[in-house]
Amino acid sequence: MDRHKGKPRAAGETEQEADLRASVLSLFLTALQCVLFSLCASTPYLPLQYLTFILQVLNRSFLYGGNAAFISVAFPSCHFGKLYGLVMALSAVFSVLQYPCFALVKGALGGDPFYVNIGLTLLSLLAFIHPFFVYMHCRNLATERAKSKTSS
Repeated sequence: MDRHKGKPRAAGETEQEADLRASVLSLFLTALQCVLFSLCASTPYLPLQYLTFILQVLNRSFLYGGNAAFISVAFPSCHFGKLYGLVMALSAVFSVLQYPCFALVKGALGGDPFYVNIGLTLLSLLAFIHPFFVYMHCRNLATERAKSKTSS
């Protein structure tokens, strides 16, 4: 996220815009790690589970670090604690949903987690919406800046 630090910014671009633009890659890589983790965890091949464990450790660090970094860049600092707490509370709510998934696997699916794994992998594909939205927001800001520059 700091790859633009020390480099000249585009004319009229604020530091917050540059930070948001730089966060797109981090958000994309985090979403990609989530999908790779889901795919590896869904595959019943024991040597692949070692990679799954490594991806889980990396993914958690990317999620927590990237989340804190994005909140600090995208929102005023006076709201950081509230927003970070809200994200942690939402994380806890989603963690509680693992028990219905286990009950579904044990009961209706007869111990076969294949369909739950497919559903969770498809759900993790939704994580790509966030970097796309941030990219589109940055592009719209650059377009507006270019329009205001040419009109004045």
